[in-house]
Amino acid sequence: MRVLVLGSGGREHALVRALALDGAVSELHAAPGNPGIGELADVHDVAVTDPAEVTALARKIVPDLVVIGPEAPLVAGVSDALRDAGVTCFGPSQRAAMIEGSKSFAKQVMTAAGVPTAAAVTCRSEREAEAALARFGPPYVVKADGLAAGKGVVVTTDREAALRHARASGTVVIEEFLDGPEVTVFALADGATAVALLPSQDYKRAADGDTGPNTGGMGAYAPLPWAPADLAEQTLAEVVRPALAELSRIGRPYSGLLYAGLCLTSQGLRVVEFNARFGDPETQVVLDRLGTPLAGLLTACASGDLASAGGLSWRPGAAVTVVIAAEGYPARPVGGAAINGLAGARRVPGTYVLQAGTAIDDAGQLTAAGGRVLNVVGAGDDLAAARARAYEAAALITMPGGWYRSDIAAAPAPGTRQAT
Repeated sequence: MRVLVLGSGGREHALVRALALDGAVSELHAAPGNPGIGELADVHDVAVTDPAEVTALARKIVPDLVVIGPEAPLVAGVSDALRDAGVTCFGPSQRAAMIEGSKSFAKQVMTAAGVPTAAAVTCRSEREAEAALARFGPPYVVKADGLAAGKGVVVTTDREAALRHARASGTVVIEEFLDGPEVTVFALADGATAVALLPSQDYKRAADGDTGPNTGGMGAYAPLPWAPADLAEQTLAEVVRPALAELSRIGRPYSGLLYAGLCLTSQGLRVVEFNARFGDPETQVVLDRLGTPLAGLLTACASGDLASAGGLSWRPGAAVTVVIAAEGYPARPVGGAAINGLAGARRVPGTYVLQAGTAIDDAGQLTAAGGRVLNVVGAGDDLAAARARAYEAAALITMPGGWYRSDIAAAPAPGTRQAT
């Protein structure tokens, strides 16, 4: 089958890699892709948030399946345009993708569906924000209502910092702080049926010990040896299925990947956020463990036939990904740094490198072209082995000014890390 993947980040490289390993896939395309993706797929320079451009590319390629990686094309209505053109597409409609496009809308869905989540208030003025901050008290949790690439959230004990974020963001959701470990559960949904993938945990803060500013994610691991064995099924029962039922009830049936960001509090499971696509960098470790061929699974989901796909299989062992970031990330990433050492890193057993923010300069040199530049993935019989391999490979890569956290999966155990 012929597959087109939209996007250019580490998540999309992970998707392309998994599809390239699927024997049912005979031809791979990506738009716009990146140099690493280009080693596995034909890349096309297309604005993925433009429904007309994407549809024109699909008419040219005639894919059996289009997989939309990022959230922006979904909120822009690209999946609707593709389906209108008769193209099988993995990704929710524009109306359903508002589960991520508006945090206020997501809260409305959760409330109506009875999904456990933090108490929250939508604020559209400074006066409303001040009242909400006073109501909930510190630590303050302030979330920009719209898309913010995983970085629109401030969690702080500084009231003025919280208020500044509210002013800068316009409409915000201010909510109570949830105390407990955060985990991610992806669920595939076809409008009627849902199935949960392997739970994972990512690291949002920039610095070791979960300190520093919020980022798009500095690393992740799976599985979670400390989490309840039935966490995935509990998430389906208490979160995913009720939310999907409510979305269908209000005329927004959901087909695609529903990301449930969860906090395991002392009072039970609570939803921190919903996203309308695979998370980054959790996708990198979850797909590494997935034994079920990806193309058929996504096609069944996109075709409304997920029930026929059967149970999922998972590879034994564990996976850890370490993100290598550019100098200045997350505030002001510096581009252009030369990246070397990938060949040596790839020789470390059980590892591979996924590219995210990369480019090729005029001299043919791979360079940094984004905030999060590389994902180094290590796999092993357990988390300790996977972690050791990931860090061994990361140490062989050179990039002036580049940096990464040293504690990804160092102590995989519950902890307080509300930062999403």
